[in-house]
Amino acid sequence: QNSSDAVCRLAMDASTQALAQCLTQSIHHEMGARKAAEAQLEQFKQQAGCATTVLQILTVETVPLEVRQSGAVFFKNLVRQHWAPDESAVTVPDATKQQVRDGLLELFLCVPGKIQLQLSEAIALIAVHDFPQPWEALLPALVAQTTAALVTAPKDYKKGRALLQIAHSIFKRYRHEFKSDTLYSEIKLVLDHLQEPLLKLFGATLADLSAAAAQPPEIAKEVLQVLTLLVSIHFDLCAQDLPEYFEDHLKEWMEGFVLLLKYANGRLAASEDDTEPDVISVLQAEVVEDLALFMSKYEEEFQPFLNEALGHVWNLLIGTSLAPHHDLLVTTSIRFLTTVSTSVHHALFAQAEVLQNVCEKIIAPNMQLLQVDLEAFEDNASEYVRRDIEGSDADTRRRVSCDLVRGLCRHYEAQVTQLFSAYIGSLLQTFAAGGAESFKAKDVAIYLVIALTIKGGNARLGATQTNSLVDLLDFFNSHVLPELQGERHPVLVADAIKFVSTFRAQLDRPTYERLMPLLVGLLDHKDQVVHTYAASAIERMLTVREVAAGAAPPPRRFDGAQLAPLLQQLLTALFGILAKPGSEENAYAMRAIMRVSVVAGEAMAPYANVCIGSLNSILGRVCANPTNPTFNHYLFETVASLVRYICAATPSAVDAFEALLFPPFQTVLQMDISEFTPYVFQVLAQLLECRASLSPAYEALFPPLLTPTMWERPGNIPPLVRLLCAYMRVGKAVLLSKLEGVLGVFQKLLATKATDVHACRLLGALFTSFDMGELSRYLPPLFSLCLTRLQSNKKVGPHVVSAWAVFVARYGGAALRTLFDTIQPGLANTIVGRVWGEHAPSVSGAMSRKTTLISTSRLLAAMLETGAPSESFVAMVHAALAMLLADHGVRSASEAPAEEEEDAPQEIDGSAGGYAAAYVQLSFAATTETDMYPSEDSARAFAATVKQLLAAQPAVLQALPAEKQQQLHELLQRA
Repeated sequence: QNSSDAVCRLAMDASTQALAQCLTQSIHHEMGARKAAEAQLEQFKQQAGCATTVLQILTVETVPLEVRQSGAVFFKNLVRQHWAPDESAVTVPDATKQQVRDGLLELFLCVPGKIQLQLSEAIALIAVHDFPQPWEALLPALVAQTTAALVTAPKDYKKGRALLQIAHSIFKRYRHEFKSDTLYSEIKLVLDHLQEPLLKLFGATLADLSAAAAQPPEIAKEVLQVLTLLVSIHFDLCAQDLPEYFEDHLKEWMEGFVLLLKYANGRLAASEDDTEPDVISVLQAEVVEDLALFMSKYEEEFQPFLNEALGHVWNLLIGTSLAPHHDLLVTTSIRFLTTVSTSVHHALFAQAEVLQNVCEKIIAPNMQLLQVDLEAFEDNASEYVRRDIEGSDADTRRRVSCDLVRGLCRHYEAQVTQLFSAYIGSLLQTFAAGGAESFKAKDVAIYLVIALTIKGGNARLGATQTNSLVDLLDFFNSHVLPELQGERHPVLVADAIKFVSTFRAQLDRPTYERLMPLLVGLLDHKDQVVHTYAASAIERMLTVREVAAGAAPPPRRFDGAQLAPLLQQLLTALFGILAKPGSEENAYAMRAIMRVSVVAGEAMAPYANVCIGSLNSILGRVCANPTNPTFNHYLFETVASLVRYICAATPSAVDAFEALLFPPFQTVLQMDISEFTPYVFQVLAQLLECRASLSPAYEALFPPLLTPTMWERPGNIPPLVRLLCAYMRVGKAVLLSKLEGVLGVFQKLLATKATDVHACRLLGALFTSFDMGELSRYLPPLFSLCLTRLQSNKKVGPHVVSAWAVFVARYGGAALRTLFDTIQPGLANTIVGRVWGEHAPSVSGAMSRKTTLISTSRLLAAMLETGAPSESFVAMVHAALAMLLADHGVRSASEAPAEEEEDAPQEIDGSAGGYAAAYVQLSFAATTETDMYPSEDSARAFAATVKQLLAAQPAVLQALPAEKQQQLHELLQRA
């Protein structure tokens, strides 16, 4: 208490006032002021006492609430970026961490609720690193204060809720963490402190809920919010495994859950006009989530309570309306029914009457197109598309109802298909009868057919398994295709396009040839949803390949030759979408442009200048306010794809592309648009790799690349390293004059866990491009830095060994051994036996593994000439053998044909809005690994070395385990 009060009472000194002023400017309405303040805030993070200073500001009531909220977000980000060692070059000092831990819980309780939300997340972030040790005082304090607030009169539900929110924010990660001894030890510690108090709190608060009926609604609301958090924490603690104490007291918890499912309070119920769920619905949805957990993971223990729980969930569903405030409860409850329908207790749905009831009372009503959906279709198209195409409608009534149909089909496919086929027939008759609202009937029919038909699939491939009882092509020809022809209701046109996109793998080439012109025509549709769906469908269809045994990769179902006659009309229409009001940043249209350029390939050459010109105009527009990361990513992917396919086929086009792209790229760099600079550096590297020598523009660009400010943003580092590597390939002479600057970059990158991998890549490129004489005076310190880094971060080992393998490929195994022994006599044998032998098998990337394996063979040969301890030979042979066995008959992901990668470029999740200026790889600007041994086969090289070893030191191979000797013998025979 004292530490918190001291913080609350302190007057703001000059440093604190400066930070408060900076936080005020960070929410200024002018971008310039915000950017300047954000840069200053980054500098504040470097100060040792920054964390305690910002916490002090949060408690000063004279500081505006919105500024303190900004301070809470700043503190949370400070914790995320600088709390853990090795996460960045600057870490919050241990003394400051202790001050924060000592006072944070009490400080949390004396700030407004909006600030508490941010601080609870910050506490959870700290807890990831410091809980249970060294923050061992946190849990006992949480339990004691929560118990005091919720058990001892007078009860303080507001304080209790805030404390439980902290506990939930810490424990909720247990829901998705991978199992480990460390995790289970932590959960056991939490259970030892919390399992009994949690049950007592649950029982006491349930009793308070009954008493609260006679009190003002605000009291009952607070009690319900506390109960919601108690149920959430129960879920957290049961998510990994069912604790023994909870199993022993399962009856008390389940009886409490039933009471909550039956609870009603008209004074707290939402009105029909409300869109947000009321506090009762939120609580009951959380209870149903908990029941679903037990149904899916602890079926045997839950079985005695299943029938009663299922009955109450059913009653809840039947009692809900179509109002938006019931969406959360309805979707959660339907998911619970789906879980039961796919479990060993699916027989609960076996009777025809039950299936009929589920169809009529649950699925049919919740499959309807609601007024809110129609309003979104017309007035908020981007949200409608986001929910549907992107799968973010996982919590919509329609999506969970479709999932329930599929769940029921798993065990009762024939019955469900027959039942719904009749219902679909009646819906189509309603549509045929006409009327202003008749389109809604066909809308439900199409969605029901989709739900009934799909047995397996995903967003990338569409439907991959279908229900053979549904005549898909007949339904397509009779009821879907007509909606794509002529004037039709836009909702049904969108539904038809969705049907085509979903079942694109089941439609044959002639059908594609009929569909593609229709879809191209729909790109001009006035409704945003329709032209967006059309763009998305075209893009997805262009990724489909024929099923062809032995072909790698199989041909496209609609290839470049078929696309060529449509190319001009298609590009015009897609760029036309980006000129329509509301679709200026339509990510689906931009992704379709990217896909068209990939499939068309060299055929894009006549349109390249116009396309690049249009893309430049778009880039200039979005530079002013980059708010749509998905759209902007595909914009740069499109540029990269044009460079990749046109410049590769026509090297003379590089100058033209450079002339077109350099002006807008220089604008991005001069304006320091952090969201775009990682993309610009990637495309600049891609263009440079297409050149035989540096152009004047690239020569002018190089010196600024070595300035320290360029390397401050984490998102810039991977593409900048790649750009430097490209300079080494094409403009070695320019780098040679600035070599010490490049080595300074290497040293800076090697110093932190987040960037040491990129340092190793830079080191490998140096070895590839420069002769040993040009690097000789730098080599001992470079290798010493690597060895020092290995001592503090073993995880970088495979990357260091990969760079050393390039050294061996360029300069020989003897040169590496000599270098290590120059640093310290006898060091070479230690490195070979321990570091190389341990980390070589973990090197990733097909070409890097080949280089490492052959370099291992070269090192073994050098060891034979100079002599080495037998354990070093054994370690190296064991490492090489492990690599060969791991790779034998298995194609690495990085060896996948380029065309397969092309069909699945990096997916960008823009659903959260805003930006974190992080690095995202452009798929079509990806670099290719250099083959350091183009004329050699790794297995043969290793076999040749082993044969020398067998002749010179047979005892070494006899020291291998018998199993390894046998595997080695088999490999030698194959080689």
